[in-house]
Amino acid sequence: MYRKPGTGGPAFPTERRSKRHKLTYELQKYLHVLGPTPKQCLETLADLGLSDPEIARYYRIPRAVVTDLRRIWRIGA
Repeated sequence: MYRKPGTGGPAFPTERRSKRHKLTYELQKYLHVLGPTPKQCLETLADLGLSDPEIARYYRIPRAVVTDLRRIWRIGA
């Protein structure tokens, strides 16, 4: 269902906002290292049993970045 022009609503009401805006600049600047799907990348590596320090060492990024992304995206426990 579309809104009439001039109502101030979004053109596509089912449009979803990206959650990327919730990440700090510090975290965002490392996302490209993890490829086009960083969340799925971390999920896969966590499923394989890699620890945060191991993932960080492999991608040469700070361990705190991996830990923060896993916490924000609720990956593994």
